[in-house]
Amino acid sequence: MCDTIVALPEATADGAMLLAKNADTEVNEAQQILRLPARDYGAGSLVRVSHLVIPQALHTHEVILDRSFWAWGGEIGCNEHGVAIGNEAAFSNQAAEKDGVIILDLLRLGLERGATAREAVAVIGAHVEAYGQGGNVQMMGNFKFDSGFLISDRTEAWVVNCAGKHWAARRAKATEAISNRYQITTDWELSSLPAGGAKADFRAMFADPVREYEAGADERESCAAGLLAGKRGLITMHDMAAVLRDVGDEDTYDVTQDERSVRVCMHAGPTPARFWHATGAMITETRADSVVVWMTGSSATDLSIFKPLLFGIPLPEVGLLPGGIDTEKTLWWRHERLHRRAMAHYKAVKPDIRAEFDALERQFHAESVSVRTASSRLKSEYVAWCWQAAALATERWIERLETRSYAFDHAGYAAMWQRFNAEASLSL
Repeated sequence: MCDTIVALPEATADGAMLLAKNADTEVNEAQQILRLPARDYGAGSLVRVSHLVIPQALHTHEVILDRSFWAWGGEIGCNEHGVAIGNEAAFSNQAAEKDGVIILDLLRLGLERGATAREAVAVIGAHVEAYGQGGNVQMMGNFKFDSGFLISDRTEAWVVNCAGKHWAARRAKATEAISNRYQITTDWELSSLPAGGAKADFRAMFADPVREYEAGADERESCAAGLLAGKRGLITMHDMAAVLRDVGDEDTYDVTQDERSVRVCMHAGPTPARFWHATGAMITETRADSVVVWMTGSSATDLSIFKPLLFGIPLPEVGLLPGGIDTEKTLWWRHERLHRRAMAHYKAVKPDIRAEFDALERQFHAESVSVRTASSRLKSEYVAWCWQAAALATERWIERLETRSYAFDHAGYAAMWQRFNAEASLSL
């Protein structure tokens, strides 16, 4: 499950291209933030992706990537040219004959090999046609699905739908939201389908409406699209963050009640259909002169802080890369001590957490205006300061939450957290 949104320059307050995504994965699927430097390779070089070995490109671009710890590819990311991609699990009627390039691989390949959004579309389409999309895409178990993408650069954005070895793409509107469903019908501009005569309806040919409904795709996509449309022409990075954090009516929201995952800000719930939540999030802010990548590096977008990353400088020191078992010296698992305790008192503590975290985010963003085109030294100092300030704020909230009981009123919700905490060897 996931949700990706974009606001083109004509829809934003200052002409920036904004793309954002919640990466919704399994509860203990820790996310790693990586900086992959640009590299040149010799002719005939190969690369191992998740399930296959495929030809390597002669050159790959610098990429900032958020990925599940077990994966080769990523959930969200951006490259040095301002190409940003968010991916979406999509459910088709196609049966894979064998393992192929999975959704996570396609995202990383698009970022490493595409200097524009249009080039990234072509990279993804070519690999889908050549290899198909078969193979496990789940940390635990054996879960298979196809893919959708929202891809932006400095001037345009594209929606891409993939089903088996077929794909279709169209340019995005001024504001666009995609979720776990196919959006493209006969409105495609590029496709693996025959172009002669009347265009085939991609969605009608390939969609699995039952699985789309089970995923809550329509509700989340419609909600995100409506929130963006209401701010068109005025959209800022903070508005994109607000969409990713939307749970509907704050006063009536109850994390234990939904039967399906119908909230844009996805929290895990007490039924197996809801054993997914936002384990990471990204907002990219792309202009002619700069690219700023805002990452949480932590789960629960509405209990996290977006921090800046910039190209051409090292990542900040945030500890070890996380895996599937609790390691306190990692950013992601350290934040779980805030997240999981906060969920026991969600309505009581969220307003105060957000007030402090929102103030920090706004300070970080205000500082970015002068830093995004500054020297490498100033960029490094700024990024390090933001991530350290966010870590200190997180630690203060962990200390406050540790004074409260860690108990849940809902028995099924309590059992869910007990199970996932035990699987991760996490003691709270």
